[in-house]
Amino acid sequence: MKTINTKLLNDTAENQDRILEEFEHDIELSRRQCAHVHFVAEHIYRPNSYRAIDDPKYRNPTGEEIKEVFEHLASMHSKGIATKMLGIKGTSNPTRTITRWIDGTNTIPYAAWRLLLILDGRAIETNRIPTEIGDKPWEKFYEGDQV
Repeated sequence: MKTINTKLLNDTAENQDRILEEFEHDIELSRRQCAHVHFVAEHIYRPNSYRAIDDPKYRNPTGEEIKEVFEHLASMHSKGIATKMLGIKGTSNPTRTITRWIDGTNTIPYAAWRLLLILDGRAIETNRIPTEIGDKPWEKFYEGDQV
């Protein structure tokens, strides 16, 4: 397990304060994201496609699930911005990729699905670094055989 970056101790007080301010801001945004996912978005009732890929109960999303999440995200931003957030590039019709995922022509990559869930406030991505003794704390609520 890594320890604190000791170069920070030699940095200016102003830079240390800026880093701390950014850290505290990120903590607040993370807290708000977690609160939204667990208490507003009814985390407990999510489909198994919302689970982490290493969760034994994970399954690929259906086209209908992809459509629901994408359209909700696009309603808050726009379809163009939502596709940019996912890193989908295309000058003529960037939503074509989404359409192919929805109709089953192409399979949505797990990374794109997970990012879509996170951006729409339906999932939280947690740190996947095992503890010093090799435990995987993110598996705490997995059911069934551990991966």
